[in-house]
Amino acid sequence: MKFASLKHYLEFAGIAGIAASLTACSGINDSWEVKGGGFIKYSIDNGEEITQELERDDVEIPFIRNRHHYLLVTFPSERSENNHQLSIMVNEPKLAQNSAVQSYTWIQIDGTPKAFLTSDNNYVTIDQKDDTKWTANINLHFTDCRHGMCDESLPPILFKGRLHYWIAEDDR
Repeated sequence: MKFASLKHYLEFAGIAGIAASLTACSGINDSWEVKGGGFIKYSIDNGEEITQELERDDVEIPFIRNRHHYLLVTFPSERSENNHQLSIMVNEPKLAQNSAVQSYTWIQIDGTPKAFLTSDNNYVTIDQKDDTKWTANINLHFTDCRHGMCDESLPPILFKGRLHYWIAEDDR
């Protein structure tokens, strides 16, 4: 009799454990893959790598929720751990190396004035773009404005990064 009740207890404990593990995993479908968003891992002047999360509305994909022909990536300083702010625009993005639009691509580092692109080797290389995910390598050179004013005589700031962005399930 004791063996039967122990067996019943173990079966109940097993079912309860499975239910608990399923409940713990219930947030998996609340991820970027469903809700949209992603991140940029980047460095400034080859310094430490910084990960900046991107919310759904931080990235505008052509013809997803709009009729635009450009890719626009932004993040505000309020959500940046390092008080950085960024805007990157690529017109007519394609799977390949793309030029960034100079007048719409800029960075602010810790509240400094907006630093715009220099004419150096600036590109966004998109290696995936479909109705689910966009990924790209980013290599941009900005005027150095870290001393409260922009100084073109200083070497440019090098911004290198990797973008991962998932399109929200509702926008597919």
